[in-house]
Amino acid sequence: MARTAIRLAVVVAATVLMAACNLFPKTWQWNQKLTLEVATPEGIKSGSAVTHVSWQDVNALGHYIAKFSGEATVVEIAPGRYLFALIGETSKYIAQYTFHDQFGISRADYRKLLPEIEKFRGTADVPRARYPLLVTFADIADPKTIQKVDPDNLPASFGPGVSLKRIALEITDEKVTKGVIGKLLPWLNWSREKLLASGGGRNPLKIPTESLDIPNFVWR
Repeated sequence: MARTAIRLAVVVAATVLMAACNLFPKTWQWNQKLTLEVATPEGIKSGSAVTHVSWQDVNALGHYIAKFSGEATVVEIAPGRYLFALIGETSKYIAQYTFHDQFGISRADYRKLLPEIEKFRGTADVPRARYPLLVTFADIADPKTIQKVDPDNLPASFGPGVSLKRIALEITDEKVTKGVIGKLLPWLNWSREKLLASGGGRNPLKIPTESLDIPNFVWR
């Protein structure tokens, strides 16, 4: 009887300890599709890409683990001229900023917000302040010709009559986009040595105030 009581106490204590340490934290995940819509003299041009995002509740070490995978969104504005919406750390947060008002939940209350995003299926415009970084290339085959694009002034990059209509985000069941960017930018598959050589010994993807690299186009 005493042994049974001791075993029960050990089980209860272990259960309480595991709960306190959160050894098996909850994970929330979803696929999100980012769409660019651009007005041009030839009409509306659009492009979309689906990325995967996962968020893990605080673990036993006090860490929040967030991951994403996928590739940048691209739209061809004119023959040989492309607009890219890059991925990066902000990709993990864009859904929270886009949908939290719709759910009436504070972004800080992630234990309520993330489950709502996970089960939601729908689209909303990304807030202007949360737009991803937009870039283009003067020469699509040359990574060092990269240029930052002002979302409020596309004519500066693409000429008269071009404007960004919207950036939309959808929580979707569609599969993660693969292979589109790699076909368009073959230098993504260059060796690190060749890529650095193309930039004169430095990373050619240089934009003032921005730190860019291959994962901003394709994150596996």
